[in-house]
Amino acid sequence: MVRSGRASLPVEVEEVRARIERWRQQRKCLGPMPEKLWAEAAELASRFGINPICHHMGLSYAALKTCMGKRHGLKPSVSKQHETPQSKPMAPTFVELGGDSLLGGIQAGPVLEVSTPDGMRIVLRLPSGSSVDLASLMTAFLGCRG
Repeated sequence: MVRSGRASLPVEVEEVRARIERWRQQRKCLGPMPEKLWAEAAELASRFGINPICHHMGLSYAALKTCMGKRHGLKPSVSKQHETPQSKPMAPTFVELGGDSLLGGIQAGPVLEVSTPDGMRIVLRLPSGSSVDLASLMTAFLGCRG
């Protein structure tokens, strides 16, 4: 079956489309469309559907849907029909792992991490039972910044 043209939309849709086109032709530089035009398009989309209005007026589907959500006080979110368990945010968790399980039996020692206000950072992962002069290492690290 061959479709013959678009479904007819009311005259008020054509009037808003004409105002949007007039704005596009008269603007001096690129920038966002005025809120009043978005509000008019959103009102029509709530009555006649987002896709027909976007297609007829040359608007972004996502932008119009976001505008409609703002009008109704909704936060932009994942569509319910596309929501999956993986898309739901997970609660933060903390898992502590011992060094033995990570290093395959190698005894892990202390870790020293130092950051300076200007962004320099040093991380020392010391083997278990090592004897390192940390004071000298830190003096050397902090002294090399100058």
